[in-house]
Amino acid sequence: MRIRRPSKPIDYSRRTALYRLFDAEGRLLYVGIAFEPRVRWSNHASEKAWWPHVAERRVEWHDTRSDAAAAEIAAIRAEKPLHNVRDSAAEVAARADRAVGAKVGRMIRVPDEVWAAYGELCDEEGTSRADDIRRHVHSRVNAWRRKQAMQRRLKHLDADQADDIL
Repeated sequence: MRIRRPSKPIDYSRRTALYRLFDAEGRLLYVGIAFEPRVRWSNHASEKAWWPHVAERRVEWHDTRSDAAAAEIAAIRAEKPLHNVRDSAAEVAARADRAVGAKVGRMIRVPDEVWAAYGELCDEEGTSRADDIRRHVHSRVNAWRRKQAMQRRLKHLDADQADDIL
């Protein structure tokens, strides 16, 4: 197996493909993501014993790598491709975390029954707990930043101007 080292930092906001590879009978062989699917397929062709069985390739594009990674997780869980065996849900979720530049290993404490129910909820919505939590945190932080910016602007206005805005 060849180890790939990117020559420059990966732009995780880049448009990313989610691809599915099928055999001649229509069985799903593999689900993956790549910025450039043809390059990735070339790697598969040289590294994967199952590659000669690929008869059909389907590609859907996502706006960001994290969007594609979330879709990949959902596809692997729901569609169970034959050769994504090594991709446990935890491993795929860890890759998704790395895809958005997160440090793996943040810890929160949640009662077991709530965590299990949250997992079911996320599965029904086609997302992972990690991705759902990440979106929630981003949303809250962005709202807080907007509030902080508004408070800084209001600080520079006199009282009558601030009342007119509020």
